[in-house]
Amino acid sequence: MKEIKSENKVQKIDSRIPHTIEINPWEEIKIELKNAFGKSFQDVEAFEQFMSEANNEEKKAFNHPCTGPIKINTQKENIWLEIEIIDIIATRWYQCISKSTWFFKDQFHERNCEIFEVQDNKIFLHHWDIVLKAKPKLGFISTIDTEVRSVGRCSNNGWNIDLNYLDKWSKIYLPVNFKTPLIVIWDLHICEWNGEIAWMWIEADGEIIIKVNIVDKINFPIIDDKHRLIIVWWGTDAHESQKQWAENCFVYFKRLFPFCNWSEEDIYKFISAEWNIEIWNATGNIKTCWIIFHKNRILNKYWFSILH
Repeated sequence: MKEIKSENKVQKIDSRIPHTIEINPWEEIKIELKNAFGKSFQDVEAFEQFMSEANNEEKKAFNHPCTGPIKINTQKENIWLEIEIIDIIATRWYQCISKSTWFFKDQFHERNCEIFEVQDNKIFLHHWDIVLKAKPKLGFISTIDTEVRSVGRCSNNGWNIDLNYLDKWSKIYLPVNFKTPLIVIWDLHICEWNGEIAWMWIEADGEIIIKVNIVDKINFPIIDDKHRLIIVWWGTDAHESQKQWAENCFVYFKRLFPFCNWSEEDIYKFISAEWNIEIWNATGNIKTCWIIFHKNRILNKYWFSILH
């Protein structure tokens, strides 16, 4: 199996950056991932020193390290990448409070950095007062096009999605809008749910094994987490986001049987009856939300899921 280390990192999504490794469709690759801070810490003192205001220059230089780019060998055009997570492992776990974003950015003045003890995928909080069940999740993955972006920027190539669905055996589908299929990947969490009030989940170092397949293109990301189908989009306000979701749902369901034989009016009524809207980033300039369709609720007459 091919491997790529976290030292092969970039802080921008830029097609001009040379790829670090090539893989073929259906080939598995192990990718080492650095935490969102961009640096590993052996103790809390080193973590707090790194996060101090006096260290802003180094923080900016290390922040948000993507591993890659990784090139997918193919001559096909107008494609989607089906990226399956074969395994995902977190090896060290960190958390602190953000002082610049979200609800209480002016209330808490200390970072309160912490490195967690984890055993058997359980996190022990506040001297073992609370035990959290932990499961590694991937926060960021994206293909690359001709536009240079920061890793936090939204695009239809993928972005810092930060949802609770990209874990072991889940899949994400990303469009390729460039002559060469390239992906970058980062942002591993040991504990991640939909929305982060302190703007910091429990960040992690670790590794992920993925396999990439090539399928017919749709020009927006979709997540398949085994139990649900998630269509993700964003906008400058909630109305813009929701309108684009609905349009994306039309595009996606028109590809599936039996919806391919339905009118848009009938698909529209189905979507209205079944979709579940959740909001991720509601406080920033870009409103990121997603629609969830539960597979076990959408069955054909033989009681098999249509969204398999």
